Amino acid sequence: MRNALLISLAAAALTAACHSNPPATAAVPDPTEGELAMHRHMQDSLDAVSRATADSIEHARQLALAAKMRADSIEQARMAAEAATRALAAKSAALRDELGVMVHFDVAQARLQPGDRAVLDRKVMILNANPTVRLRITGATDDRGSDAYNVALGERRAAAVKRYLTDQGIDVARLDGVSAGEGSPVSTGSDEASWAQNRRAEFTIVSGDTPLAMGN
Repeated sequence: MRNALLISLAAAALTAACHSNPPATAAVPDPTEGELAMHRHMQDSLDAVSRATADSIEHARQLALAAKMRADSIEQARMAAEAATRALAAKSAALRDELGVMVHFDVAQARLQPGDRAVLDRKVMILNANPTVRLRITGATDDRGSDAYNVALGERRAAAVKRYLTDQGIDVARLDGVSAGEGSPVSTGSDEASWAQNRRAEFTIVSGDTPLAMGN
């Protein structure tokens, strides 16, 4: 009887425990104005740091872009200068070649041929555009005739060319005339084609061989 009573009391206690209310949760107080102000200040500071970081990154990007543009501009200027130098050198070489073009003469003659006047006129233009250039004109002959005759004939051929150039306004002081006679053949053959090549006047730049140019 006593055991039954104890069991009933324990069951009642257990039932009461199961139906009891859970403990109340403590209420979270609302933030104060000071806490809200502090939060806003911290958020504003973080936003400012974020903006400053973004601005710094953009500034660095702009600096890098400007540096690349400067480097590209410098490289382009260097390439343009090199191209201009190459073009000037090529033009100068072409003009030097023109000054070196020979003129030729008939057998035993020191008279200029009509076709050679155009060659000499071109030399006049180059000499006028480059007033520091001095030329040596060397008259030459084929190997027929005596040495003395050929030296004299070479002198007459050089003089004929020199006279033509001075008649076109070139200062005589810029022109030297000499004779090679038969002593410097460009062809060693013993036929008319070889002799025709050797009856000539050659042109050599003596001084003023700076980069040659032509006016516009």
